Amino acid sequence: MKPTETTNIKELGIKKVFSYIFSALLVAFIILTGVESFKLGFIIIGILFFALVALVLVPHHLLRVTPALKIIIIVILYILLAAMTNPGGVNTKEQAYENSELEQAINLTFGDNRFSVIVNQVQEETTIKVSEKGVEKDVTTSGYFLIIKGEIVNLGSEPVNFPFGSFSAKDPVLKDSQDRSYSVYGSDIATGQLQPGVSKEFSYFFEIPKDASELKFIIKDKTDIIKSVDLKR
Repeated sequence: MKPTETTNIKELGIKKVFSYIFSALLVAFIILTGVESFKLGFIIIGILFFALVALVLVPHHLLRVTPALKIIIIVILYILLAAMTNPGGVNTKEQAYENSELEQAINLTFGDNRFSVIVNQVQEETTIKVSEKGVEKDVTTSGYFLIIKGEIVNLGSEPVNFPFGSFSAKDPVLKDSQDRSYSVYGSDIATGQLQPGVSKEFSYFFEIPKDASELKFIIKDKTDIIKSVDLKR
């Protein structure tokens, strides 16, 4: 009788499966970070992140370290590289602005909709009328109210809602030479939908101090570029 041949079958344990899953997720995360580094202009750091991916894929026994120590080394190296792309936790990517003047059209994008906006008039008042529950009353301030008037046009082919309303996250803001921001005090905007190609008027009211100067009307839309209108004030 011939001797029975035996074959050792290696079974994949749960620990091994979790190790593979963890390594795959770690590799994907480091690759994404490396890609972001390239986008920010940190070419060398991005290359080092990809080198770190190679380190993840090298078996720990070839590095002559335990699996736990290998993970600790990789985490420490990742933290050091991440700190080099953002020293001190400061946002190193400079914000882009598109500057324009009064009566100059600017294009805005909200969702899939596009608009053209023109700020054509700015006036100062110390007293304005405010309607509360149908009753009008005069409101005064120690500074002054800046009233910004303009027009908006829907550049699309379908009716859409007004892109920003009073006291919403999309509302414009004012900024002065001291980098102080002022939120909308009140507004008078179009009601209903904006029809394609039809111009609608809007007004925004801001309460600002008397020493505010070099005022900018700031609008943030879907793009990464902030729109800024010089109010000549």
